[in-house]
Amino acid sequence: MESRHKKAFLLQFGVLVFSTLAALTTSFSLAEVLNNREVQVIAFAKPAAEYRGRWVDVTEDFAVRLQVAFGLRHREAVEYADWILEASVQQDLDPYLLAGLVHAESTFRKTARSHTGALGPTQIKPKYWSKFCGHPNFFDPEENIHCGARILAHLRDVCGDVNCAIKAYNVGIGATRGAAAQRYLRKIDRRRALLADQTVL
Repeated sequence: MESRHKKAFLLQFGVLVFSTLAALTTSFSLAEVLNNREVQVIAFAKPAAEYRGRWVDVTEDFAVRLQVAFGLRHREAVEYADWILEASVQQDLDPYLLAGLVHAESTFRKTARSHTGALGPTQIKPKYWSKFCGHPNFFDPEENIHCGARILAHLRDVCGDVNCAIKAYNVGIGATRGAAAQRYLRKIDRRRALLADQTVL
């Protein structure tokens, strides 16, 4: 009797472990990350080298898009591709959108500074957003992009849709119906289209 209970326990434990490992999965190809397609699943239990290899492939593909669309040098494109893809995944954003925003705001200049005090690739104003983002170094491009993505995701949640969030990022949450907001949305959409229209996959 005790043996049967032990076997039952071990079976239940095995099912629980299997279910947990099945849930702890990740996946990505560039098309899947960008277009939210059904994904090929890679278990975390597989070798880390395979995980890293897939991420390198995705980053390289996205870097080519940045080079073609915006004229970045290869090394710089790879850096930005890695930061943008990671921040996009973390905040559930379209990486075309985030890349388009970086180009529109700073043309990928890491130490960009506006006359209004906005800093870095995503042109963040520290007096408004420093605390929200955990007091990052706004001239560290990786930290800046992650903060910009976090702000954009927050605005999306407040607005209820991504187009409103894009406009609010530029003109503020209370001015999204004005002409300036519409112009900014069109500017971002043009840059997204430059990335999406390429056939590098």
